[in-house]
Amino acid sequence: MLRTLAALAACVALVDPNDVRACSVCLAGDPNFSANGTSAQPAGSVSVYFEVRGWTKESGSVVEDVAEPAPDHDEEHDHDEGEDHGEEDDLDAPAAESDAAEEDPDAGASDHEHGEATEERNDSQRLDLYVAWTPVDRVTLTLGVPWAINEVDEKDSEGKTNYSLAGLGDVSLGASGVVWRNRDVMPSTWLELRGWLKAPTGRSSKEVDGVLDPHVQPGTGSWDGAAGTALVHRLDWASLYASTFYRINSEGGLDYEYGDVVLATLALEVPLGHLLGQPLLDRVTPGFGFDFRWAARDESGGENVADTGGSVLYATPSLRVALPAFRETQRAWLRAGVQIPLTNDWLYGEQDEGVVWSAGVGYGF
Repeated sequence: MLRTLAALAACVALVDPNDVRACSVCLAGDPNFSANGTSAQPAGSVSVYFEVRGWTKESGSVVEDVAEPAPDHDEEHDHDEGEDHGEEDDLDAPAAESDAAEEDPDAGASDHEHGEATEERNDSQRLDLYVAWTPVDRVTLTLGVPWAINEVDEKDSEGKTNYSLAGLGDVSLGASGVVWRNRDVMPSTWLELRGWLKAPTGRSSKEVDGVLDPHVQPGTGSWDGAAGTALVHRLDWASLYASTFYRINSEGGLDYEYGDVVLATLALEVPLGHLLGQPLLDRVTPGFGFDFRWAARDESGGENVADTGGSVLYATPSLRVALPAFRETQRAWLRAGVQIPLTNDWLYGEQDEGVVWSAGVGYGF
């Protein structure tokens, strides 16, 4: 037991907090674990998992007004009354501009550029469809297709404005390979290596009511990649799971770049029937874990965005229920869980992460 816990701790310790950067919108947790738990698919099998998630977040704003074309100087000059009066205005203009610059060096900049205090509340939902296929023993490919529903409330000194968008998100493809297991038949311990690639299939530069906000977009507009590991160990009464994930993000729509992200998950699942000695409860499996995300600030136009990044630790209780399947060789299940942030003090700037809830249904054949 001590060796097992040490191995799980070593898996999580692969994350070096001094060398990582993370994005503020990457959800904590492990989709592979949410979809299939500690199960490993046999060769030739396929599983489909549909999940709904929702969450809220409050932070400073990164919203930008769409710039209006600047008026033509010659056109304005044509409207001046009198030639002498126009020349006098032209002569006085540089001095007036100079005086204005001395009084306010930021004259002409927008309120957003001045750093006016604004608040942004994100209410988001995600509908994710995961299709996992194991073409050969030890190798599983997973296609992820998200549908994003984002709503942003922007609040400043002039009032409150609401923006919302919904649509296809960024499609991803993951690959997982078992690189070691303690035995070929019904292993109790195994180690996986994983890779992941996301394509910019979702809209990332859509204007809403004259405003551009990267947090309301269904997609990021960037090609992103990731790599990670997962370790599973099954005991007589429970299953232990640990994973780490490092994601590299590139610049996407609106010249906005979400920082790289590192995720870590440590979880325990306990079949209730076996634990209590009640066969009627064999289909019920409660779980509990911790999901950790370490983040660094995003970048907009090459500059750091203040109220993004940092780290957050979630406590994650869950419940998995096996459903009757059409055949004995097939399986069906329901899963529900919540991620409860234990502290927001580790986040940079003004940020407040809310509870993340999720519910899903899956079928394997």
